[in-house]
Amino acid sequence: MWLLSTDRAELHFFSAPGAVIGGYAILSHTWEDQGEQTYQQIRKLEEHCKVTNQIPRNLVSPKIRHTCLLAERHGFKWVWIDACCIDKTSSTELSEAINSMFRWYAASEVCFAYLADVPTDDALHAPGSAFRKARWHTRGWTLQELIAPLFLLFVSQDWQVIGNKIELAGLLADITGVREEALKNESSYSTESVATRMAWAANRRTTRIEDEAYCLMGLFHVNMPTIYGEGKHAFQRLQQEIIRQSFDTSLFAWGRWFSYTYGAKPMTRQRTYNVFYAPSLDHFFLLAQSVSAFSDSRNIRYSPNTLYCIQPYLPWQWKPENNEPADSEKRTLGPFGRLELPKFHKTNYGMKCRFPVFEVQGITVAILMADDNQEHFGLLLHPTNDNLTDPSSVCYSVGWGFDMPDGGVSFVRRVRLGKSWYNLSFLGEPVKPEWRDIYIADSFPEYRKVDRVALCYPLHNILPAPPFRFPHWLIDRLLVLGLGTNATPLIKSSPKDGPGTPLLASMYFEDVAQRECILFHFGTCSAPSPDRDGPSDGAADAEPVHWATTFLRTPSVWHVDSPLGEHDCATDHVRDWPGWAREFVDEDGARIVRLAFTRSTLAPVITRVFHLELAGRRYEEMMASRNVWFPPRAQSDVDVILAEQGAAVAGGSKRGER
Repeated sequence: MWLLSTDRAELHFFSAPGAVIGGYAILSHTWEDQGEQTYQQIRKLEEHCKVTNQIPRNLVSPKIRHTCLLAERHGFKWVWIDACCIDKTSSTELSEAINSMFRWYAASEVCFAYLADVPTDDALHAPGSAFRKARWHTRGWTLQELIAPLFLLFVSQDWQVIGNKIELAGLLADITGVREEALKNESSYSTESVATRMAWAANRRTTRIEDEAYCLMGLFHVNMPTIYGEGKHAFQRLQQEIIRQSFDTSLFAWGRWFSYTYGAKPMTRQRTYNVFYAPSLDHFFLLAQSVSAFSDSRNIRYSPNTLYCIQPYLPWQWKPENNEPADSEKRTLGPFGRLELPKFHKTNYGMKCRFPVFEVQGITVAILMADDNQEHFGLLLHPTNDNLTDPSSVCYSVGWGFDMPDGGVSFVRRVRLGKSWYNLSFLGEPVKPEWRDIYIADSFPEYRKVDRVALCYPLHNILPAPPFRFPHWLIDRLLVLGLGTNATPLIKSSPKDGPGTPLLASMYFEDVAQRECILFHFGTCSAPSPDRDGPSDGAADAEPVHWATTFLRTPSVWHVDSPLGEHDCATDHVRDWPGWAREFVDEDGARIVRLAFTRSTLAPVITRVFHLELAGRRYEEMMASRNVWFPPRAQSDVDVILAEQGAAVAGGSKRGER
């Protein structure tokens, strides 16, 4: 690894942390918007200073210079700064640095956490303090930089030390969710369950989507190649690596859970498929698509206290509530008939798992051996709806739907089964799980994945041109935001059905786990145009009347149907919207969709191109967490639309005068 000398800010290479005589300091920070000084820039500056006989430290960026001075004041000759101490043009060096970064932070003598948005006189503990709101607490990479170093000093925006990790442990635990004992090194972070460690990172964000996996490798003692460009697959690989070295089934304890409610009834298998099975619903699979899925899993544990079911307790591990004779059947066989550990093996058919399993009312449940310190959890399973599965062996998908007493439907992954391993129950029935080998779909099968480019092919196949077009880049941003979509738009009627047939279509983007959905209804209107009562103007008569509307389904109205039906001519005609744009707002103003249209350059008379912006507190939180935004529609397009609307008004006035 390359380190900077604190006296001159020159780069020197060290093969391992132990090779740095006297130790080294290390910087934890968030990168500036205007960019950071790179390895190549430091090298170029060194060459310049050899000619001019200057000291590079006097010419480097203020952040690097202040870091060198701070480390020098604390007695260190060497300091590591990620921005300039890694040659990112070398994929080999970058991968090696990322895989060893946790180790370098842990082996540092001191870590300086520079908080560029916290003044020295900030009241750290005060509600709403700058320290509590610091950007440093929201970034993915700084989680390992908080946990790994034994000695961490927080530094204000003017480079003054304002506290250390030990004395601020209580405040940091409140801000980050990391247990105070782990921050004080009174217990190891590695003794926390996989789900808990994932939950620590669930609300943090990274600039690159792959980094949400790469920044967690050290936290789980995992090494894997870094492949920028692989997207969400990086997080899949991280989970697979964790599985290879851990029995911790809390990795699967994410998503919504169900505690039996009187009057709730399981949906039939076929209804479950019809209502819920779609490519966007990643909660159907064993592995999560993003670390954000673990946002409510902080209290899930997989501890030695749950393992009495698979191994006899040693004398000092025995607990009063398990007061059984040493030779009792409970001590030797456990609640599932034999002493075993869960096993997992990745196959091209799904994840081959060995779990205690039972069936009740046609629902298969796998025991997770994870709990929330109150009740044990099971994973709901249903046979996959896939014609390409092996007929000799069932492959399961995760989750089940329940009809609730209030008329709504609740789809869940996990279920509470009770407090005692020997008295588990589900849907009011006692159960006796047994160890079984089962296959569970771990992620959406490659052969069933839909290319984003092909999502709207039913619209694009309308000839001579589709009335609407949904741009690929816009779909991509919605998917990155976590709002998945079904494979194709739902088209109830189309010009393909015959001349004069209007288009009636619907398309939605949703995150079922977070209960966020944007639903678009759109089409063409067959009603007579109010400004076409004069003489025919040829091409203008061929222009269809486009309409569109948007429904925002939120947790409070999740079960309210918004069926595909007729539109309101008075409000939904796009040409009547000022600038062909309209806002749709939810009931509390936390979600705003600004829907707008432009003419397609390929078929300007017939085709309208979707454009949308998101605003409001909730959508802004979602965009910040995924580092994605929706730019405003080009001003040139707005000018053209306004000019067209002005001409239409003038034309209508002249026809009225005649």
